[in-house]
Amino acid sequence: MSAVAAAQAPVRSRAWRIWRIAPLYQTIAYRGRFFLAPFMLGVQIYLYYLLWTAVYRGRTSVAGLDVDQAVGYVILAILLGRIRWNSRMVSKDALPQRTREGTIVYWFLRPISPGRYYMYRSIGDMAYGAMWALVGYLVALATGALQPPASAAVGAVFVVSLVLGQIILYYLGQLVDLATFWLVSNTGLTRMYSFVQDLLSGVFVPLWFLPGWLLTTASVLPFATTISVPISIYVGRIPLDQAPRHLVEEVCWVVVLALLTRFVWSRAARRVTVQGG
Repeated sequence: MSAVAAAQAPVRSRAWRIWRIAPLYQTIAYRGRFFLAPFMLGVQIYLYYLLWTAVYRGRTSVAGLDVDQAVGYVILAILLGRIRWNSRMVSKDALPQRTREGTIVYWFLRPISPGRYYMYRSIGDMAYGAMWALVGYLVALATGALQPPASAAVGAVFVVSLVLGQIILYYLGQLVDLATFWLVSNTGLTRMYSFVQDLLSGVFVPLWFLPGWLLTTASVLPFATTISVPISIYVGRIPLDQAPRHLVEEVCWVVVLALLTRFVWSRAARRVTVQGG
């Protein structure tokens, strides 16, 4: 082992700590979000609860779901959307911001690869968002706004599907961020992606309420596997015996997107030029 590699080895072994430092830094730098997040989450859940109970007034079932299942779906969709909330916020150390400023080169000079640094940061952001989502979930259960899963098996399959869905969202978001290596700014692309993701993943409304052509479009893209599939398993829209097929589909998307992301990182690295160094 060379002297440089030997010196960098302890740094790499401690690099995982980035996942907990990055969200802490953002919390301190943007204190307003810390107090604003639970307020926005509570108001949003309350308004959606009123909306969907009003939709089901005088009806026992719509699109094959009763009111408890429908309300459970929209509450979970809001909570799961909160997991990626931090990643959508503007940060001075985000990949698009660093690329625009021309300081992205420092990511390539660190003892760990830029892809791994991005992964640790994203894990921290998602863990922070998941903490708020978990708090909201427990409050919804305690108030009776949300019902628990029908069985322990349903809950376990839901968690597996949820984790796979979040990995898919991680890779999709990473591809959008990497577009800054070829664009002057990816702001417009990010906004368009956020809208399409929320629409086709079932955050806005459950997918089965969409027109047929839009539902068909959603079924051939990875978005539906990120939010709609896990929640549909939770509320019983997808029976447990059909869940393995959806889990396999999620795993396939993870593999495809992981390979694509790895390829795009290699192409992006060729566009980084250091002058005078």
